[in-house]
Amino acid sequence: MPTSCLALLLAMATSCTLPGSPLTLRVTLAPQADLCVRFAGHAPRCVSALIARLEAHP
Repeated sequence: MPTSCLALLLAMATSCTLPGSPLTLRVTLAPQADLCVRFAGHAPRCVSALIARLEAHP
């Protein structure tokens, strides 16, 4: 996926987080794009960690 498309999708996702909401999204673009979702006091879940797990267990 082109970087510009990924940046647009991630920007749209962050715009869905409401102030005061227990759900937070963190987006990083460089050097490696990632999207992390955190709910209340739970540990964040990141796309990069999910991909790493999938690649480790073919």
